[in-house]
Amino acid sequence: MKKVIKYIAALLLLGAATGAGIVTSNSKQNVEAATSFTVNAQHQGMKADDKTDNTPILQKLLDKYNSDTPMTIHITKGTYLFKDSELNAIKLRSNVTFNFDKGAIFQIRGGDRIAFAYPSPEDGYNGGIKNVTWNNATFKGTHPSANTQSVFVQSLNHAVTVNFNKCTFTNAESPTGHYIDICGSHNIHIKNSTFNGFYPKKGYEYKEAIQVDYSNSKAMSYKNSGDSYDGLPSYNVYISNNKFLPINKASGTIKSYAPNPVGEHVVYTKLFNGTIHDVYFKGNTVQDAKPLREEDGANLHFVAVSNLYIENNTFENKHALGSGNYIRLYNTRSDIQMDNLNIKNNKFVNLNPGNRYVYFEKDGEAGDITGVDVSNNQITSSKKSISFVSANFSTDGMTIDSNKVSTAKATATAKAAKQKTATPINSKKNKKTNKVEKYYAGLASQYAYFKTNAKKTYALYTHIKGSKNWNYATKKLKASKATHVYIDMRAEATSGNWYRVRFTSSTSSIRYWIKAGSLSFNKITYEDYSKTVTPLQSYPTYTKVFNDSTLAKSVGTTASFPSSVNVTRRAVRTAHNGKQTTYYYIPAQKAWTRASAFF
Repeated sequence: MKKVIKYIAALLLLGAATGAGIVTSNSKQNVEAATSFTVNAQHQGMKADDKTDNTPILQKLLDKYNSDTPMTIHITKGTYLFKDSELNAIKLRSNVTFNFDKGAIFQIRGGDRIAFAYPSPEDGYNGGIKNVTWNNATFKGTHPSANTQSVFVQSLNHAVTVNFNKCTFTNAESPTGHYIDICGSHNIHIKNSTFNGFYPKKGYEYKEAIQVDYSNSKAMSYKNSGDSYDGLPSYNVYISNNKFLPINKASGTIKSYAPNPVGEHVVYTKLFNGTIHDVYFKGNTVQDAKPLREEDGANLHFVAVSNLYIENNTFENKHALGSGNYIRLYNTRSDIQMDNLNIKNNKFVNLNPGNRYVYFEKDGEAGDITGVDVSNNQITSSKKSISFVSANFSTDGMTIDSNKVSTAKATATAKAAKQKTATPINSKKNKKTNKVEKYYAGLASQYAYFKTNAKKTYALYTHIKGSKNWNYATKKLKASKATHVYIDMRAEATSGNWYRVRFTSSTSSIRYWIKAGSLSFNKITYEDYSKTVTPLQSYPTYTKVFNDSTLAKSVGTTASFPSSVNVTRRAVRTAHNGKQTTYYYIPAQKAWTRASAFF
């Protein structure tokens, strides 16, 4: 009788596992019988305390159950720290889905590197694992410097049917590699995800977030022990509706460029078994990718590819300067014909590449590039002279049609808002007594601080004292709580030196005149300095260092600079809070600009 009861209980447990899809027992035997099951990561030992190393814990969880049975791992809210102290890779299994709750984060720090390896112990497209899905995953790193960049990388070899849905990759791309390696793999879907930041080591600026490559150990960011490589190309790769974005400073300028989105750069002479094909890059947004200013530099780059679809994307620069090219498709092999290459319905906004937007190139006796369709693209640029499509061979056989170029409206200098002048404290009109009056205008955004006790001893004026109809606006500043003022003009007169000031950043706020002795400016130190630099960001340029007491004027932006400029002087501006900013003087442009505009 007891045996019968135990048998019935076992049947009930099996029914619960297969019907509800949830396992409440740790029994491997019960799991193997289930059609699918879900486990809670924290119930299985993972810690969301941002302290515990979850690398060995997750590996133990993946190894615990039979990979023939589909498993879902529920990642609940919290920060799960990963370290490479014990393992430097987590080996995935087939038939696993990771479902992340909102606020669930995989975190890596301090220069640690963890790979998610997709093992392939055998050759062939079925030699690796299959059916791996990441839903709503967040992979987050840090980058104090390129040498201490923390890294999460997905390293696929012969993987089949891998999905990244609504995932976020932030500050975790290898400074010499990628976020995702797709090597000899197919049916890969990356959609509705965001890739933030790229902090490359010098010489590796061309690396892409998503590498579409061959099954070759040289292509792998992580070489899994026991893996087999056979040179098979990747195919059926779908990258859709993703964002590739920079990480910006509080000021809005770039702290870390957006990753180059997708591509590859090498066709291997050994282990070559076909051409990468059927790659779909559609509906994505790329903003401020790392400028690659070299002649052959390009933010989207493929070598020997066919059936490529770059369609309905938006490529835009807001702060970054242009690369040599934006898209480069390149054939290096005589035994390959690149065919069916489509660049259609994209928006190219303010890219201003140094050479051309789209470049097709054949190396020596390389095979033909055929079936090219570049059509219905929109190009917005202030520079009309840049070639949109070119090649180092005849383009007669290409379809290049209905690509529209519109001139970007320069940032209009809005008509100066009607500025309010100070109201005199009485109606008396004073006579002009100055024999000398000289005025010098400057940027309206410059500022200075009041000196100690300035509010007790200085007055505000409607105009400089001694000018025609000058008057007091207030004879004492004591009531004002302001610590600093914005300045747009200065004057040298018989009555002394003066500044025209506002108490808010708005150019339409009331303007006053005040004696120069009331204000304290940033300290600026200068030195001779010789260096050749490459502009990478669009920064404003000035006649003097910004916040110089003699007032700087705008002369343009670094976007007008050539790809290489010489610096002859350096200045360090120290703000009142101690923060220092370095400026370079470029004599060819007769301009000062921030050193962070250059590489």
